[in-house]
Amino acid sequence: MNFSAFLPLVLVGILGNFIPTATPVSSDIVICHGESAPELTSWAPITSTVGASPIDLDPTKAYSMPLLAETTKGELMLSWTEKDAAGMTSFCVAFSKDKGKTFSEKKTIFSGTGVGNSRMMRAKVLSKKDGSFIAVFSNRGEAGAAPASGRGGGRSSNIVYCVSKDGGNTWTAPQSVDSDPKQGIVRGFFDAVILPNDEIAVAYLKDVANSTKHEERDLRLVVSKGGVMQPERLLDAVVCDCCPINLSVDASGAFTVVYRDNNDDIRDMARLISTDNATTFSKSAIVYNDNWKIMGCPHSGAISAQYGKSELLAWFSGSDQEKGIRLTTREGKKLFVLTDASAKNPALTSGANSAVMLWEQSKGEGTPTQLAYRKIAEGQVSETTWIADATNATNSTGIILGNQLVVAYEAKQADGKNSLKFSYLSL
Repeated sequence: MNFSAFLPLVLVGILGNFIPTATPVSSDIVICHGESAPELTSWAPITSTVGASPIDLDPTKAYSMPLLAETTKGELMLSWTEKDAAGMTSFCVAFSKDKGKTFSEKKTIFSGTGVGNSRMMRAKVLSKKDGSFIAVFSNRGEAGAAPASGRGGGRSSNIVYCVSKDGGNTWTAPQSVDSDPKQGIVRGFFDAVILPNDEIAVAYLKDVANSTKHEERDLRLVVSKGGVMQPERLLDAVVCDCCPINLSVDASGAFTVVYRDNNDDIRDMARLISTDNATTFSKSAIVYNDNWKIMGCPHSGAISAQYGKSELLAWFSGSDQEKGIRLTTREGKKLFVLTDASAKNPALTSGANSAVMLWEQSKGEGTPTQLAYRKIAEGQVSETTWIADATNATNSTGIILGNQLVVAYEAKQADGKNSLKFSYLSL
């Protein structure tokens, strides 16, 4: 790809999220808005509270990318990164036994100047059935690492993991997920998940050896065996080069890999499904034919959550057919599309009987972003509900615990050091 042409096209991909298009909602599902016909049900939260942070925050540090998850023991787990004034980034975790009202003292998984955590490469802590924890995150290579043959810039990033066998109190030193020792290349845009057999799967994009293009990566997968990472496998040789991967396991144990494909510059979401713990996969299939053709990578991936016997997927598309963030089932049934130009950064979570999609949006021109959500249950989608006081919010994460939605997010601060805030809502 010609670099001089590549950069502006990347910017077009990113800015595509700010181009509005009015599109009618699919008739396959009912959307319940306050102004809708009387026969439609309108859902709203019973209560909404925004309280003091349940974790101790240091105002001299910048906090980023909180992630909520439930452990196999039923506790609520919060992970995040924090950066001090000297540039040291710490990947941290804490646990709650009271649904997020209070958290235990934080534990530091690893600290370093190369620790990465972002929407493109989100650090994760996974809870295994055997009680152990696996932390997977990006860690830049040493400065000055020799670039791989045929590549420029000398960029380097690795995906590493740490293990805790004592409830998250202590962690092993980081080890590389990929056993290939080559440095000076990019391994990133990853996701990680626990398979039904309690092994780990990590999928990522990796620089193609000896490529002369500015950016060319393929889709790789590493699976553990007996807790030991096995050699990587190639899943797809031609993919979008800079869009995050999404991994999930549904209620039946099916393992799904979702990624942005690249078929003659049509960059729609594709899926691979395995029912035997990543031993074999189905043929790659497009989730929903957006037919978004763009001569560059849009730098955005899909997210997912369980939904009954299937899953929900959400992602941004700049397709001329329907620009915006769409929500579909894994099988490609469209539920709705957010076409507001300011809607961005969706997050999905699900409980026993419903799912929720969170996102950031401005209520009007020139107003700060605020968190909003819709509830999905029994073939219906609620009206949009705005979360009280969740303004200047970004990078949200949510989890449904019974009939309560717990939300954590970055709160933008005037000094540029984002803090963490929490909201608790009854569904």
